[in-house]
Amino acid sequence: MKTFYKIISLIFQPFLIPTYGMLLLMNMDVFSLLPFFWRVVAIGGTFLFTGLLPSIPIYFLMKRGEVHDLFISKKEERTMPYLFSFLAYVFWALFLWRTMQFPLFLVAMAGGSAVSIFIILFINLRWKISAHVSSMGGLAGAIFGVSYRFAINPLAIIFIILTLSALVALSRIELKAHTPGQAVAGFIIGFLTIFLPCFFF
Repeated sequence: MKTFYKIISLIFQPFLIPTYGMLLLMNMDVFSLLPFFWRVVAIGGTFLFTGLLPSIPIYFLMKRGEVHDLFISKKEERTMPYLFSFLAYVFWALFLWRTMQFPLFLVAMAGGSAVSIFIILFINLRWKISAHVSSMGGLAGAIFGVSYRFAINPLAIIFIILTLSALVALSRIELKAHTPGQAVAGFIIGFLTIFLPCFFF
């Protein structure tokens, strides 16, 4: 089972979750009528800013021995990666706003992702909160937010995401990476920072 939990942790790496979310968004009926190339740029840009750019500094930190594994298991090693991720997510929000001209509430939700990283960065100074589960909470918050704004009710997707979130949380707990409290706190922060902006923009 330990191998299974490691695979789950790898598949649902925080760096990949925004890209999964954008893939879901671009396959919604409201976006499916837009040009294919536009949707590809939105997905590719999301992966660039939230997947590739935050992972490059981690690679170099690992080469220098300042980070010891891909999951950044030690909380003392997380500060710099979180700072780089925060900046990358800010540029992602700007990309969605200025380049892709996304609706403002979606840009605000992307900005909420940056805010969640900033909050977790400071909490991490004292308490090793789960970034994995926070990103899943963010994905769930995004789905709930988009569903609210477009007045849709995708029960199957909501059920799948909540189930996967529970599985990711269980994996992090079983791998002794986090306590149940750290997993729950991560989910709540991720969910609220991305869901709440859809009410104000």
